[in-house]
Amino acid sequence: MNSKTMNLSFKPTQLLRDRPLRDRPLRGRLSSWVIYTIALTCITTSCGQDQPSPVSDHNGSHHLLVFAGDQDNQDSDFLMVIDINPESKSPAKAISSVPIGHKNSMPHHMEYYTPPKGEPIFMNGHRDELTMIVDINDPETPKIVKKIAPPDPLRFPHDYTRTPNGNRLVGFLRSNGPSPDQSESITPGNHGGIAEYSVEGRLLRTTSAAVDDSLKPVRPYAFALLTDTDRFVTTSAPMMEKTWADVIQIYKYSTFELLHTIDLPVGRLPNGDIIEGSQAAGFGPRVLDDGSVFLNTYGCAFYHLTQIDTTAPKLEMVYAVDTKPAKNENTIRGACGIPLRIGHYWIQPIGHLQTILVLDIKNPSQPQEVTRFKTPKNFNPHWMAKDTLSNRLIVGAELGGEQGFFMLRFNETTGHIEYDQQFSAKRGRGLFAKNQKGYISLERNEWPHGKSGYAWGHAALFLP
Repeated sequence: MNSKTMNLSFKPTQLLRDRPLRDRPLRGRLSSWVIYTIALTCITTSCGQDQPSPVSDHNGSHHLLVFAGDQDNQDSDFLMVIDINPESKSPAKAISSVPIGHKNSMPHHMEYYTPPKGEPIFMNGHRDELTMIVDINDPETPKIVKKIAPPDPLRFPHDYTRTPNGNRLVGFLRSNGPSPDQSESITPGNHGGIAEYSVEGRLLRTTSAAVDDSLKPVRPYAFALLTDTDRFVTTSAPMMEKTWADVIQIYKYSTFELLHTIDLPVGRLPNGDIIEGSQAAGFGPRVLDDGSVFLNTYGCAFYHLTQIDTTAPKLEMVYAVDTKPAKNENTIRGACGIPLRIGHYWIQPIGHLQTILVLDIKNPSQPQEVTRFKTPKNFNPHWMAKDTLSNRLIVGAELGGEQGFFMLRFNETTGHIEYDQQFSAKRGRGLFAKNQKGYISLERNEWPHGKSGYAWGHAALFLP
């Protein structure tokens, strides 16, 4: 997510500060700082708790692919490959970097999973409405093989999902024309839609997400593809838009026919308390082993969708996280971002809480909290991807903190998380700079392609 809608006035050069602490007398500041440091250590290391440590191993992918933004927007954004070989003597070193020929493109989503060997990867610079197809056959030297503009009338590509035959489904948040919500003046602002491309980037077909009687625009955000039942599910969420429909949609894949549009019910706590606005912005749907779909909203409510291939699909609200209310009608509470499903664990970054929540969804109708892993105060976790060759996770941020990534280790037996001790770098500047375990910093002045200064990153994927 990015934009005023998501309360993103953030500029990559900014770092969040604890202003009240700085304004205190020196003695008070030092005392507070000692207390804060002890508390933070306890939070991130589980002081006083006998927590099983994630299994560490010497296997794993050797490369991390990042679509990086130039922080001051003076030079081209670029693709970057970082050394993450578990046996590396120079971990986190940038191996290569390739300018894309666009400045301030807002590097955003790439595919959530590394495609099979021999296939390229799709990714986007959202502000420029740019889809890039990138050859990753040589993981140390990615190559841009094609750039794609949106197919008329669709606008602003966001997510990419691979089909079993290698085609890609692409979600577009808008289309030409005014928004159906008369309070929104953004142009174009009409309902979004979906396209399917061949692996080479040839447009195959498109469809609109428009619902005739909807007073809010449907903005297809992310996909769950169920090829066994000829269905796919999309969520609806904004980026730079002010309004959107809080719905999910179910399509017939073979025909691209829209079958159902279902409103998301508001989230409730176990005691029945309503979490106003928690149903906002359906986000990350994932297919479970039984063919049902589990999903979160950006507002931090969770749902289980069943009977998807019937005439009466069932959507059940099953969990909600209590977060601070949204500041206004154009913002969303919680900031529950891109989830991971690993077995019966649902791993959920929660930006506004600086937390990664792990739920046990063995029974998806009754999720059980396993753990909450705290990230540093000024790092708002959002993007997550898993290394298919190890238990490592990469975590990217939004709403600040995008000057680097965290590498974590996930224990697939216990559901617990810790920092990957192989990586370490300083975060922050001046008096507030400190060494942080697990951190991969993008704050450097020179890259393999030249001296373009500090970078920022939103999404990353492991490459062999």
